[in-house]
Amino acid sequence: MDSAEISTRTFGPLVFKECDYGEIEGFTETKCLLCEDTFNLKISLPLFLSHIFDVHNVVIEDVQNIKNLHEYVLYWRNKFKFSPPEQIIPSINIQREDKKYFVMSNLLKEDKILRHKLCLEYALKVQEFERNDDSYIKPCLFCKLVFEGTRLKYLEHLSNEHNLQLGNSQNLVFIEELVNKIEKTISNLQCIFCEKSFPERNVLKEHMRKKLHKRINPQNAAYDKFYIVNYLEEGKNWQKIQNETDTYATPTDYESNADEEYSDWNEEENQITCLFCERKETLINPLCLHMDGDHDFDFFEQTEHLDFYQKIKLINFIRRQFHDMKCLYCDASFESTNHLKNHLAEKSHYKIPELKVFDQPEFYFPTYENDALLYLIDDVED
Repeated sequence: MDSAEISTRTFGPLVFKECDYGEIEGFTETKCLLCEDTFNLKISLPLFLSHIFDVHNVVIEDVQNIKNLHEYVLYWRNKFKFSPPEQIIPSINIQREDKKYFVMSNLLKEDKILRHKLCLEYALKVQEFERNDDSYIKPCLFCKLVFEGTRLKYLEHLSNEHNLQLGNSQNLVFIEELVNKIEKTISNLQCIFCEKSFPERNVLKEHMRKKLHKRINPQNAAYDKFYIVNYLEEGKNWQKIQNETDTYATPTDYESNADEEYSDWNEEENQITCLFCERKETLINPLCLHMDGDHDFDFFEQTEHLDFYQKIKLINFIRRQFHDMKCLYCDASFESTNHLKNHLAEKSHYKIPELKVFDQPEFYFPTYENDALLYLIDDVED
């Protein structure tokens, strides 16, 4: 069927069986594009679309995706006061009906720019609401806590207590929908990062913990809508922006922008920090070899008799002792880290104390946020 054969059976106003009118702003009375008739776009959107189609031969393409339809209609209403639609809007001739229909879509540059502007403004408005609204109530995805407060505080709980990494929370938008999407994925026994399926929830949780997969897949475009960076420039998502940065920016420029929105998507290998110095490795066994060779601390041998939770407490205990500049074995205090390290070497105190010293409930909690060593201790090999 060519364009001349199109009829109103396939070309006409869109009527939605399901439409989230909550996302369409403009709940007050809105005047028609080309006449003085008014419509409440919240409750009478199909009526409005039928009106502009039947009376004015106008079709708004993808109207369900326009944010703040009231402002969209107002913009074009003011535009049409000075120029009729036939001078601005592309048209389609329907020979069978001997009619010309005007199609308002993003094929028209001005319309495309307007839609993007309204979409960005809407996303920013939602983001501002999410930052200030403290009536959000949601059970935790991983524990029995029923949280009440702001959405950002809820994400902070997921990050601090369960190591769920979604990037900088200040760059997120539509947080409630994002959390529900993650919850649904986990309920379907699917990893949110590698997207593999598992037979049981416990198996899935263990997989996500060991593989550090408590983060979303940056290659899954379904998550793009939840990051404000993807709304900033028309036709550009985080990947295109990042590629432009890689191509044109100097190394200094790139480093200075490392904390910008798009960098939250970068998939980097997790760095595991030594218990006694700033040495970092991406694999657990090379790090253990380093601790054995440089600090005379054989992690496998010294923790072989401990169960998993005791190992967790030991790591958090050692981190705490070094933070407080205290010896992990004799608890002596020092004025600097260098003095502490000299003491450990001279007294051969690179060894764990009695079990009762660190096997305490307080050391269940990480000393440092995102301590990768805590999630890889079961992978240590002799």
